[in-house]
Amino acid sequence: MNESSIQVTIAGRTYPLTVAEGEAGSVRDAAGRIDELVQRFQRDYGVSDRQDLLAMAALQLLSDTASAPAPAEPASAGLPTEVFDGLEEIRSMLAQAGVTQEDGKGTTP
Repeated sequence: MNESSIQVTIAGRTYPLTVAEGEAGSVRDAAGRIDELVQRFQRDYGVSDRQDLLAMAALQLLSDTASAPAPAEPASAGLPTEVFDGLEEIRSMLAQAGVTQEDGKGTTP
């Protein structure tokens, strides 16, 4: 497995990390989100203790995750249910009409 060395800064401290190739962007995004929360809590609540700020950010992120809706079915690719159902109905009607998509472009008999 290929790995990358990156550095992220959270609450004024820099952390060197080794991550799997292709994950650097998502790790940086996560660190940025944590840092934004820390800064917001520091500004809004006047808290200066770094440990308190990190604990508050962790609690906020975990409570957001716990209350988030369940992920969509993989087949729906994140589409609203009505759109996915409509596309499935169209696909079914095309199949009944003999239109296939074997070559990726769609063919007719």
